[in-house]
Amino acid sequence: MKDEVFELPDKRTLGYALYGPLEGRPVIYFHGTPSSRSEPSLLNAFGINVEALLTRYHLLLIAVDRPGIGLSAFNPNGSFNSFADDVAHLLRFLKIEKTTVLCWSGGGPFALAIANRYPPIIQAVNIIAGFSLPFSTPGVFKSMHANKYYFGAARRIPSVLRFFMNLVVRKGAKKPFPQWLSGLPDVDHTLLTNPRAFKTLSASTLKEACRQGSKGAVYEAGLYFQDYGYKLNEIIQPVHFWWGTSDNAVTRLHAEAVEHQVPKAVMHYQKDEGHLSIYVSYFEEIIQTIAALE
Repeated sequence: MKDEVFELPDKRTLGYALYGPLEGRPVIYFHGTPSSRSEPSLLNAFGINVEALLTRYHLLLIAVDRPGIGLSAFNPNGSFNSFADDVAHLLRFLKIEKTTVLCWSGGGPFALAIANRYPPIIQAVNIIAGFSLPFSTPGVFKSMHANKYYFGAARRIPSVLRFFMNLVVRKGAKKPFPQWLSGLPDVDHTLLTNPRAFKTLSASTLKEACRQGSKGAVYEAGLYFQDYGYKLNEIIQPVHFWWGTSDNAVTRLHAEAVEHQVPKAVMHYQKDEGHLSIYVSYFEEIIQTIAALE
């Protein structure tokens, strides 16, 4: 992984990390929430050498921090479309005329927004268990299990959530919440009982997301209740969507919305996989899929 910082036209910084061979075919990566450009590195803790994998398939992964997260400056007027514009500036700087997008979890709306806004540049979208519907959509927020407490706090009591997140980052998370509290399915909870994996996950997601404090992460969490800036039936590119049937963080509603509304949706339903387990277990298959795209 190699960290870089790009200066946007309005003088804000945009942080990003490079994974894989520099001469490889570029793939833009949008991380989950709260998370950061360091997210792909957590695969190493599960025995997946992400650099070797990307080299094998000749792909260059460009993972971008969103505003106020990691190395990127906060944008008080940030939205899904404004981040799409930020990334378009970065692509022009990198002289990338066409690319594919890969994302996990909370990166879903950002990936779909840039596809909708820049169809000549974005050739395909690959979503791993990502949000596709605003949380204000009937039934979506209610179905979110334990995840709804984080996002609900971001919407209703953001200052309290910022305080709590800063405290957790300062003290350091040493082990995952008990399963009865987190509500994670067995397949995900088991993965996090590995101390090295949990430490890496915490460092690359929450800790790096709050490098500048939690303002950016909490602001972003509130965005998911707003209009995403696109309609699913307007996405003209192929959209590959991976989802596990045990995932209770991003529920089936998001997968079914893509399946039934995106004109070129390709669904990859995986029985008994969870939110984290599908990322770990199917990452190589996903990279193979991207490498095979024309």
